[in-house]
Amino acid sequence: MEITPEQERQLHALVEAFLEENANINLSAFRTPESCWTGNVLDSLSALDLEEVQRLPEGAQCLDIGTGGGFPLLPLAICLPQHSFTGLDATQKKIDAIGRIASKLGLQNVSLVCGRTEELGRQEDLRDRFDCVTARGLAPLNVLLEYAAPFTRPKGHIVAWKSMTIDQELTESLLARAELSSHLVHRHAYELPADYGKRQLLVFEKTAKTPKKYPREIGVPKKQPLI
Repeated sequence: MEITPEQERQLHALVEAFLEENANINLSAFRTPESCWTGNVLDSLSALDLEEVQRLPEGAQCLDIGTGGGFPLLPLAICLPQHSFTGLDATQKKIDAIGRIASKLGLQNVSLVCGRTEELGRQEDLRDRFDCVTARGLAPLNVLLEYAAPFTRPKGHIVAWKSMTIDQELTESLLARAELSSHLVHRHAYELPADYGKRQLLVFEKTAKTPKKYPREIGVPKKQPLI
């Protein structure tokens, strides 16, 4: 997917605004323009190579759970202005920081929600709603899917950023995938510049509504993962 010169300008402005916030609030370990550009921005934009992202319908609703410092939320919102993006995080200070960055960049397609996925995933206005749910560096797959699936509409997709060495995670996620009707449909490997190395995106398609018992209560998915 092509990035326009104006979008590239906005992405560099994002790095500048993010680093200003990161100097006051610990949003990311990347504290230089070069490391933030590669480790946050380019890593986030790897999702643009996915057919599932390229085929999103006009006006698609996307959710980034555990958005932290706003990645991949903000880079994707910049490069896909035809879609709406919601960032969700349990820490209000992080949500406030992302809000200031989005406002500084003039992004009109970003909204933010503060709360726990286990609670918000049961809200009628958020459940089974989103065309695409993203999660970067959030949790093992069997936990991540319980966080993400309740928000994803049937036939929608979950995109997880992962390392290349996740065979055990994949095996341990088999029950979660079955219970949550979230089936692995695509693995996309990509390589970042310098010594950042090779990573992959895992794409899951949700084929049915999430059973009402999921997500379980706060803390339970992490303490007692589906395995």
